[in-house]
Amino acid sequence: MTTQSPTPLPALFKQWRGGDAAAGQEMARRFSDWYYAITVSRLGEIEGREPLKRSCDRFAREIVTLNNAARLMDWAQSIIQEELQARGGRIQGGDFPNALTDRRSPSELLQAAWADLPHAQLTLLAHAYDASYPLDLLTAEAEEAGGYPIAVLRARLALKRWLRDTRGVPLAVVPDEPDLDCAPMPIYESGRMVAGVEEARFERWMLSRFDLCRDVAEFAVFSLAIRAGALTTSAPPAPAKGAVTTPAEPDSPAPVVPAGAPAPRSRLWLGVGIAVVALALVGVISALIALLLLR
Repeated sequence: MTTQSPTPLPALFKQWRGGDAAAGQEMARRFSDWYYAITVSRLGEIEGREPLKRSCDRFAREIVTLNNAARLMDWAQSIIQEELQARGGRIQGGDFPNALTDRRSPSELLQAAWADLPHAQLTLLAHAYDASYPLDLLTAEAEEAGGYPIAVLRARLALKRWLRDTRGVPLAVVPDEPDLDCAPMPIYESGRMVAGVEEARFERWMLSRFDLCRDVAEFAVFSLAIRAGALTTSAPPAPAKGAVTTPAEPDSPAPVVPAGAPAPRSRLWLGVGIAVVALALVGVISALIALLLLR
């Protein structure tokens, strides 16, 4: 994922239909990034590989028959929804080392956070991403930290910052303060969002917010690990109320990646799949998706 132009997708579609190759390239990149974020968050990279490839394949094959810009988003979303439903919609979570984690276990990285981050903050995350944990108890736990789901969003950002700064995970979306508009994000990642209309509405919003789309995609390997219980495994007992705790000395930070150095890619496999997709696309779009995901 790179930067995104401010041009609305329907406008890009019209420009592409009028022969603008650059507009077609931007449109293809946005939809492929969006499909990637959704599949990797719901299914993980391995389980999501085939649904992602099929979604991109269908997009490439069928978009040349679409002649109404007003139908673009509904049509594109129907593709990914059908492919996800065919794979069960969402997995329960798991531990999936990848290029982003430098092949380290996401669960082990998360478990190390207990030595540095507040116990209540990590406990809140563990409970928030456990869809079976009662919502009324979760809401009560979040009250002292700003309420639900804002407190979960803040805890998620603190964890991302810790992963970046102390474990060298090259996360790109780590703002100084959380964007409160994005408060529904952990609800979506945890599987607590109502399936169907509510999830579809959030995913449509992701398509309009590049930073949100990228945030969900890069945190997916950790959200899935938390959902699988990574933060509850080997969690220390809660400190007694009123007790003063001294965090353990953190490990030496990982070496800082020089500015401009290429970040690890978590979807190296995607280039091969999309190369096949590109062959099916008629005209300009064929080169666009291939160029996008083989770069």
